[in-house]
Amino acid sequence: MSFDEWKYLEAKLEALTLSSAGFMVLLRVPGAHKALPIFIGAPEAHSIAQAMGDGSFPRPLTHDLFKSTLDELGAEVVRIVITDQQEGTFFARLHIARDGDEYEFDSRPSDAINMALRSKAPMYIDQELWESAAVPFEQQNPEDEETVRHDAIEQTQKRLAKALEAEQYEEAAKLRDELRKLQQGGN
Repeated sequence: MSFDEWKYLEAKLEALTLSSAGFMVLLRVPGAHKALPIFIGAPEAHSIAQAMGDGSFPRPLTHDLFKSTLDELGAEVVRIVITDQQEGTFFARLHIARDGDEYEFDSRPSDAINMALRSKAPMYIDQELWESAAVPFEQQNPEDEETVRHDAIEQTQKRLAKALEAEQYEEAAKLRDELRKLQQGGN
């Protein structure tokens, strides 16, 4: 299986943040003034924080178990790719190599990012996805949550407009509710 690297942009985990809408990771292409915001659950955020070196747990988390299993089997994560977004949900692929063969698995972005961090594997974003879903972003202090919230509001408004245009009213209703939460800012 070949990897057409030219179709993808290498990204770094810029931040793991908590906003009024929940936990979010920001993936950033070096030098870009945009970031890809992906909302994730609390357990996944805690696991990413641990992989970033922000704490440890007395027992291995699921991602630690998977990493040690891969190590024991002589396999390694060679890359992860954030591939697509459909109806507000991001999709990812986990690429694992063993004995010269490469295998590709469907993954939630949060799990793929967790595994990339633990394996020190590169993270990629599909270029078309980057162009459509990344939001303006400037280097900021972790305390500057307001800018991240504003960017998330803008992105959600765009997604809502697209859902309405495509007559995806159920998705539009979910996005409307998400937008209200973001705009309330926890009030």
